[in-house]
Amino acid sequence: MPICLAILVSGRGSNMKAILQAIEEGRLDARATVVFSNNPQAPALAAALALGVPVESVGHRGLSREDHETRLLETLSRYPVDYVVLAGYMRVLTSSFLQHFHHQDGYFRIVNIHPSLLPAFPGANAYEEAFAYGVRLSGITIHLVDEKVDHGPILAQEAFARLEEDTFDDFKARGLSVEHRLYPQVLQSIALQGIRLLPSDQPSFYQETKSK
Repeated sequence: MPICLAILVSGRGSNMKAILQAIEEGRLDARATVVFSNNPQAPALAAALALGVPVESVGHRGLSREDHETRLLETLSRYPVDYVVLAGYMRVLTSSFLQHFHHQDGYFRIVNIHPSLLPAFPGANAYEEAFAYGVRLSGITIHLVDEKVDHGPILAQEAFARLEEDTFDDFKARGLSVEHRLYPQVLQSIALQGIRLLPSDQPSFYQETKSK
């Protein structure tokens, strides 16, 4: 049976589009039951609606974090949700929200993608910070969310090289291509075999990592 995904977005939703395309093409055994945004003007909402996916939005301006999350939970309660998938959702989720998706094995059923090899370069500007630092190797991390920002059990990491001639746009485009391929692959692994965490004694990028 396909897993049911609630996808949370704040902007254009490029990872959302990659996930929905994978579902449509049969590469991901899942159903996007709803796409939600804290930004009613997010381009991702129109893109999801065009693909026949229900969309919901509650703007966060003027609301406390707790009130906004209450509205979000009320919205999600109207849809079947096995996993919450963050795809460029630019809001930090509180512990109270996370508890609604607690799994008996101790993790939260909330998946995030981050454009660095965590724990390096957490935060909202990872591509910019990695490029400015001069990294020769960067990467993408997919992890389960916990109470800390850009933290939590890692599901997958994949590295990509920064080439000597790269502009920032070149560097970011290479990372995005990894994001758009890796996220559906990890979600498909969850659909087939549930959550499988990387061993904690592995290096910062796992055996599946590919340098590009």
